[in-house]
Amino acid sequence: MSVPSTSSEPAKKQRSPGRPKAASPHDATIQLRLDQRQLARVTEQAQQTGLSRSAIIRAALDGVQVLQAAPTAEQREQYRQLVKLATNLNQLVVLARVGQDVQAQARATLDQVQQLLATLHQVAV
Repeated sequence: MSVPSTSSEPAKKQRSPGRPKAASPHDATIQLRLDQRQLARVTEQAQQTGLSRSAIIRAALDGVQVLQAAPTAEQREQYRQLVKLATNLNQLVVLARVGQDVQAQARATLDQVQQLLATLHQVAV
């Protein structure tokens, strides 16, 4: 009977071939058309920072705030109210020009406008 030999060398780790996978891979591709000025600007920023042009564009996109395409029904109603208030303010200005005292009404209308604008701004942010 033979005794199996045991070597004193530790077993080698098996490595996977190639470079490690990225934590967040960029697996989608888009085709982007730029004019010469835009391309020169992206290229210049890439050279200054040492990043690739793609990295510069991705960094720019991370800082972009996307606006809502269509207002909600509630926002549309608030815009309608703003139009009505603006019309009221315009009428008050006409009355003020002919000598009527409309200061209190104008202040109340402006307060309503500010409240609506604040509400719209909170929804947008």
